[in-house]
Amino acid sequence: MLLCGADVLESFGIPNMWKQDDIAEIVGCHGLVCITRSDSNPDKFIHQSDLLWKYRKNIHIVHEWVTNDMSATHVRRALRRGQSVRYLLPDSVIHYIKEHNLYSAESEQKNADVVLAPLQRYAGDSSS
Repeated sequence: MLLCGADVLESFGIPNMWKQDDIAEIVGCHGLVCITRSDSNPDKFIHQSDLLWKYRKNIHIVHEWVTNDMSATHVRRALRRGQSVRYLLPDSVIHYIKEHNLYSAESEQKNADVVLAPLQRYAGDSSS
């Protein structure tokens, strides 16, 4: 199953970000666990998407008991800007990120044109 925040689930609706076949494979074949965010409504989003509605029984919504607006996107942005992520990540993870120069402005720029392996099969494929 794919474990994600509601922001990732909602990204399924952004044109040209995800292939419909990939969404169908992820949700239909494997399933999805979605963690809610305070500013999202995954149930409404699923209801509005014909594809997600079709596989709604494979989507499990986990409602946060304690509101936490922190996300991986926020952490990566803080790292890119040189801000502290202490208390957000274990010290060992922070050490690994620094040791491998991950998520810095320089590493993000260096990798801007890199196509991830799962996406390489779509290189040159302009259809959605």
